[in-house]
Amino acid sequence: MRTTTAILALVVLGALVAAPSHARADDGEVDAARRLRRTPVVGAVERAAPSVVAIGTTQLVRVPRFWEWDFVVQERPGALGSGVIVHPDGYVITNAHVINQAAKIAVKLTGLGDETEIPAALVAVDLAHDLALLKLEREGPYPAAAFGRSDDLMVGETAIAMGNPFGLGRTVTVGVVSAIDRDIKIRDQVFEGLIQTDAAVNHGNSGGALMNIAGEWIGVNSAIYSLSGGSDGISFAIPISTVRSFLASALRPLRIVGRWLGVEFGEKPDGTVVVETVYRVGPAAEAGLASGAVVVGDDGEPLRDIVELTYAVLDAAKGAGYALRIVDGAGGAPRTVNVAFAELPTRKLSWESLGILCVEITPAITEQTGYREDSGVLVQAVRENGPAARLGLRKADLLVGLGDYPLRTQDDLLVLLEKMNPGDPVDVHLVRPERSRFGVRLERWKARLVAD
Repeated sequence: MRTTTAILALVVLGALVAAPSHARADDGEVDAARRLRRTPVVGAVERAAPSVVAIGTTQLVRVPRFWEWDFVVQERPGALGSGVIVHPDGYVITNAHVINQAAKIAVKLTGLGDETEIPAALVAVDLAHDLALLKLEREGPYPAAAFGRSDDLMVGETAIAMGNPFGLGRTVTVGVVSAIDRDIKIRDQVFEGLIQTDAAVNHGNSGGALMNIAGEWIGVNSAIYSLSGGSDGISFAIPISTVRSFLASALRPLRIVGRWLGVEFGEKPDGTVVVETVYRVGPAAEAGLASGAVVVGDDGEPLRDIVELTYAVLDAAKGAGYALRIVDGAGGAPRTVNVAFAELPTRKLSWESLGILCVEITPAITEQTGYREDSGVLVQAVRENGPAARLGLRKADLLVGLGDYPLRTQDDLLVLLEKMNPGDPVDVHLVRPERSRFGVRLERWKARLVAD
């Protein structure tokens, strides 16, 4: 029995060793087999992967030593997540919760097989939709994702999730679009219009790309529904239509380089890009631009991509101006309006209309003044006999609202000032530190101001 078993083992082993010499395929057969293996999913991943990145954060934490008031500040690893490059200059989209409370942000180009950490700066955040925009601090160009559409998604079509789950970059999972327009509640916030998919998504996939079978970007992986803590086959992505709206707002030259054209663009229901707002003080008004004009391309056809226009205007901001092609009304002929870039008139308008000069609050200012607010505009100077002086405003007051609108940045102040005319009344909401022998007490004030 032992002899027979040994002989059989030798025969099998011999067959295993000898098989390659008899089964060797020629190069043509190998190429044919490889072509057979190259499915549409493989092609989609190859096209999309270079634009998908891994994101790591560092947080500052207080570590107590001997007493409650005695502590040291230390750096500790924060959240891990994913992101998508949206512009060759190095702009990256991710989830707001990925970079929440991050002191430092580092990005790896894992889609290109590069594990080098590139520092990134936070440019803009949309907490309502859980989106954040980062800017890589190393010069590009970078491979940007190809935008798809989320308004024509079909339930059952292929969905490809790409990202950095558990720190494992270049991870790809495949599923289908399970549902569209899902509304889910996370903690106390409701997110609307999400894409549901069964592609496996885990912790660290947040901010990564959801792609269609053509390798086009259709959503940002954002949340999972799980009873186990891992992937249970139900995940949710922010649709690309929401991302596009965020980019159109966040990548304005007004925000990025502090220069503007004095115009805002919008989209009609059919996607046609139009001139939505022309500010009364600004280059667009001086150039004779009017609201309602349809933006057209070089071929005279209506432009239907507001992100494309946003990118073009941002690139032009490095120069003197932008040549905008428009049609003023139905049946009108296309014409070109040259609009010059200019510095923001915020300080000029606030001095003339309100009689104050302001600066955005920063962590350094917060530390110096004792304010707890992390947004608002701080009064630097008050014009004698101006509206603010008559109201009793003074240097170091923190303005947190005008009328029904919160004041978070100088951009907010500019938008509100543009709408004000001489004699308009407006309620001013402010925080003022009042010092006494017991310390500093922050008082909130509301008063009505009449603009000059």
